[in-house]
Amino acid sequence: MTFDWKKDGDDKEVFCYVKGDHYNNGRSGQSRPFKGRVSHFQDELKFGNASIKIRNTKLADSGNYTCIFPDKQKSHITLYVVPELKVRPNISGAVLKPWVTILGVTEDGTQLECEVKRASPKPDVIWQDHAGNTIPSQKPQMTDRGGSYDIILLTTVTKTDNYTCTATQKEIKHRVSAKIYVPVNVSDSSPPWITGGFLCTILLLVLAQCCVCISN
Repeated sequence: MTFDWKKDGDDKEVFCYVKGDHYNNGRSGQSRPFKGRVSHFQDELKFGNASIKIRNTKLADSGNYTCIFPDKQKSHITLYVVPELKVRPNISGAVLKPWVTILGVTEDGTQLECEVKRASPKPDVIWQDHAGNTIPSQKPQMTDRGGSYDIILLTTVTKTDNYTCTATQKEIKHRVSAKIYVPVNVSDSSPPWITGGFLCTILLLVLAQCCVCISN
């Protein structure tokens, strides 16, 4: 049995099998990025199965692959590599845990701040509620320190909830987040004119009662 797997676009040699001779037992010609990471299923060859397995996949492995057989038949497949995003504190430039805080209360709601320092590569920073919904935020305030970045992201919330600020660096498969509980007092968010109007109404009622007493 003979078959040859190639990665389209850059025409890289992924895995070639010729009657028992292949890249893992001495055959030459395999492209460097795939060396030591690709194997076949020996027991499946008798069933005509020319599948291969790529270990330790990378984002660069994403793309279209073609398997070529001696009679010029071709089989095509597309590989999508999704990075496993997790906390990787030992990588240089990885974001440390974001600093989150409540800045204060405005007429629009409670303002939250998320701060990320000295991150490289530049991370994507978002605010989310407890259900994982992304919350609209202001444009990030960014400072470039020669390839490392300080980022401040502000948002305003109007509901009591647990909120999360997440920083993601896809290039190094790093993601870290910080949570903050925000109690929103509805009475505090009432517009000033409502409170003032209520006080004025009480004052007028008191004055009216005084006038009635005097007239009597």
